[in-house]
Formats: sequence, structure tokens, C-alpha cells
Amino acid sequence: MAVSSTLERIVRRTTPVLWAIPMGTGSISMLFFAFPYGQGSQPMAILSLIFYLLNICLFLLFNASTIACLVIEPKAFIRLLKHPSYSLFFSCYPMGATTILNVSVTVVYSYYGIGGKQFVYLLWVMWWINVVISAMCFWGGTYLMITRHSHSLPAMTAAWILPVVTFVVASSTGAVIAKALRDFSAQSALITITVSAFMVTLGLFLASMMLTVYILRLVVYGFPEGLSVLSVFLPLGVSAQAAYSVSLIGAEFRALLPMVSSNSQFFSLYSSGETINIFCSTTSFLLWSWAVLWISYALLGLVHILRATKIQFKLTAWGLVFPNGVFSNLTIHLADVFDSRFFRVLGAIYSILTLLLWCYISYNTLLMIPSLINVPQTEFEKSEASHGASQPDQSSPLPQNPSHSRMASFDDAYVPGYDDTVIGST
Repeated sequence: MAVSSTLERIVRRTTPVLWAIPMGTGSISMLFFAFPYGQGSQPMAILSLIFYLLNICLFLLFNASTIACLVIEPKAFIRLLKHPSYSLFFSCYPMGATTILNVSVTVVYSYYGIGGKQFVYLLWVMWWINVVISAMCFWGGTYLMITRHSHSLPAMTAAWILPVVTFVVASSTGAVIAKALRDFSAQSALITITVSAFMVTLGLFLASMMLTVYILRLVVYGFPEGLSVLSVFLPLGVSAQAAYSVSLIGAEFRALLPMVSSNSQFFSLYSSGETINIFCSTTSFLLWSWAVLWISYALLGLVHILRATKIQFKLTAWGLVFPNGVFSNLTIHLADVFDSRFFRVLGAIYSILTLLLWCYISYNTLLMIPSLINVPQTEFEKSEASHGASQPDQSSPLPQNPSHSRMASFDDAYVPGYDDTVIGST
């Protein structure tokens, strides 16, 4: 009976922010295979597979926990969607899935030769499903932010860009799959890479608009205090992942073009592929520079806050792994594109630091499990109970009284429901 009660308590506390764990773990799996020293070797491939299998287990576990939560409490999904910040983290779901698809192509299929044509087409179908989910997050997430949630500039965090980043991440996976797909169907690969270019364009443009507002928030109100300062690392993810995606898209257009059988002058022109690739490679470097800018702001903000106070460890730290992981992966990729020792060394160092960050966060997360089981009621559960009677009618298109609506903030909702227990400090 006690075991059943404990499991039910854990299941009820399943929140979308947990999907940041597969995101981060998947980025580590990709880094092992891409690591510049020993790249393509059997030991690195095995390490990548270990994290790949771990990531699949985590992904399936959180899927099962989420489904169980919805069975036990069917209204939980709607309640989370109405929350101004928890709802943003539904976007972590498709992004976590893309890391599994990436390694499935690069390591399982390309390196080990497992699966063949049927496996590639299965991954392609799964990618299209991921694109649909990403589109729901991209448009649905921003729609909810505009029409159903109440936000304020002082409480703004970079978590606003999470629904937007889904398109950027899915586009890079599309480019990875297109590389394997063109061995069987150049037409399908071209469609995939074109859709990927469309997605990264939308994602990058909208994210840039949001980050412009975020810079205004930083200038006017300063760096977020306490744990919220970690949100400054999130823009690193969209800038670095967009750069990686753009570079892959350019390389695939170079491989696919010209298509001499096409009646289009653009597709049949011999210089089209090379021109697109040069443009994309240059753009990728410019976006890498933009990512460096965000790293500098994030580190300066972290030092600024640490000088004033200690930052206590919480599960929100998982939000650090994926952005830093994709920046490491991008830097290593640029080392191959430009044959640059500078990028190669920097990418290797940053990859090691990202792995150490993953180990630190994983260790402290494991220490946190007893607290998860023993805490009778979380701060989120208490706040939901206290706001239940005073909340306006959520069925209306807009809040009846904006002053009664809960504002989005990093400390309020970036934190998982059971994340309030502190087990350490930086």
C-alpha cells in the first residue's frame, strides 16, 4: 500500500520540465560520437550508444509517467497548459526526441550499418511526426502565451523561446536524416531539407524577436536573481542549434544540387549547391559568434549573482546541459567545416566541461530522489490549491481580470513541482 501511494505521489508530480533531462542526456550522446579526438572510433561509438540507450530509457520512463499522470488526474494536462510557464516546457518533448533520432542515424545506421533502408524510412516517418508536434508547440505555445497567459517584462525569462526552438532543433534533425535518405531517394531528401530550411528560418527569426525583448528586460531590470540567472544560458541553445542546422542544410543542398532532370533553373544550375553551401557556412559562423555573445552574458550574469549570494541546486539545472551541449557540437562541426585547430581544441574543451556539468547535475538529481518521495506537498501543489478559488474563469478567451492572473517567472514555473527541496549549492 505504501509503495502504491509513493508511486502515485511521484506520478502526480510529473511535469513537462522533466523532458529537459532527455534533452541534455541526448546532447551528451551526440558529443561522444562527434568528439574531435578519437572521432569515429569504436570506444567513442560505444560511449555514445550507452548514453543513447540511457536516453531512450529516460524518454520511455517519462512517457509512461506522463500517461499515468493523465490517467490518474485527467485535468492535469489542461491545468499545465494554462500555467504561464509550465506550459512552455511541453516544447522539451519533441526536442528530446530529436536527440534520439540524431544518434539513430549517425551511430546506429551510418556507423554500425544497422537497419538498412526500412530503418531510414522509419526514422523519416518519426521525424515527420516530430515536425507536427514541434509545429503544435511553435504555434500553439505562442498562441497560448498571447491569449491565455499573463506575462510581465520584469518576470520575463529566456524560457519564452522554448516553443520557438522546437522548429530549430527539428530542422537540424531533418538535415541529418536527409543525408541518409538521399542514398535511396534524392527527391525525398530534397523535400526534407527544404522543409528543414523553412523551419529554421521561422524559428530563428521569431527567437531573434523574442531575444530582442529579453535584452531590453536585462538592460532595464538587470540579471535575474538567484536561480533565475540560469535562464540566461537558454538563448545559447537557439543560436548554436540554428548555426548547426544551417550548416548541415547547406551541405545537403550542395550534395543534392544540381538536379539535371529538373525544369527549374535554380535546381538545375551547377553553381546552386555550392553557392547555398558557402552562404550557409558563413551564416553558421556568424550565428556561432552570436552564441559566444550569449555565453559571455550568461557567465557574467552567473558571476554577478554568485558574488552576492549562493545558488542552491534544483532540478532546473538540467536546462543548462542542452544549450551547452549543442554549442560544443556546433564548435566541433565548424572545426570540420573550416579545418580549424582553434575550433577543434575549443570544441573538445567545451565538450569535456559539458560532460562534467552533466555528471554533476545527474549526481545531485539522484540525491534528490528521497526528497521527491518524502515531501508530502510541493509548493506548486500548495499554490494551485490556494489559487483555485480566486482564479478567473479559464474557459474564456482572455483572463477576466489580469491582476488575478499568475505572471510567468523563472522561479515560479521553471522549477518542477517537486524541485523546491534544496540538496546542495554551487
